[in-house]
Amino acid sequence: MSTYVFDHALELERQRLGKLEEWLDPGTIRYLDQIGAGPGWRCLEVAAGAGSITRELSARVGPDGYVLATDLDLKFLDDIDLPNVEVRKHDIVNDDLPESTFDLVHTRLLLMHLAGRDEALKRMIAAAKPGGIVFVEDMEMMTWVNVTPAPAMDRVRDALFKLFEMAAANPFYGRTLPLVLTEAGLEDVWVEGRVAWGYRWDNPGLQMLKLMLMEMREFLVNTGLASGEDIDDAVKTVDDPAWLGMPPMVVAAYGRKPG
Repeated sequence: MSTYVFDHALELERQRLGKLEEWLDPGTIRYLDQIGAGPGWRCLEVAAGAGSITRELSARVGPDGYVLATDLDLKFLDDIDLPNVEVRKHDIVNDDLPESTFDLVHTRLLLMHLAGRDEALKRMIAAAKPGGIVFVEDMEMMTWVNVTPAPAMDRVRDALFKLFEMAAANPFYGRTLPLVLTEAGLEDVWVEGRVAWGYRWDNPGLQMLKLMLMEMREFLVNTGLASGEDIDDAVKTVDDPAWLGMPPMVVAAYGRKPG
């Protein structure tokens, strides 16, 4: 099985990525402000997805800066035409990167999906300059709960956790980031968890979860992990204004490469 459970060939993937950006970009941008990413910086965006943070970094670093955006699938990056951005097809687990080059290395919601996450992080740290920042955001799905009863949603959530396990993914990787970055040798490690919600059915985080369920429906049913009826009920639940639910926590952590 692929170590990434979402298939970019699925038509819902672009919609899901759009909701993910709407959900998470405000927090990521706040952290970039906190880090101080700005004019002249050289930045590496690993698993750039649909490119929203690549565009943000491009605007920040300006004409004297540089952004390298990488991904296994460049389908959603084809429309980026910016003079200070290079888009490159790249496998972070197996393909080399320039070493000691970047002021900032960032990835979001990637490492949890990779069986080779330790090697990926090692390559990311190697790509940072001495004194550069390595910034990782990943899921901590312990907060994905129903506040009002939703038995079908509970069953589908547990099925997705089984799918993550089958794919060598870790839906609880976020909780390990402070220790992982510290043990990798980064200094001044900072960490924060955020749950961008508000008990609202139209929250983009919850809508992203709905699209994820729709995207994974056929696979979950065919593997026997969940029933089509449960998935359909869970999708309807997200759009029910009477339902209260909380999406997963996203943990942001960054540290400085010694030197």
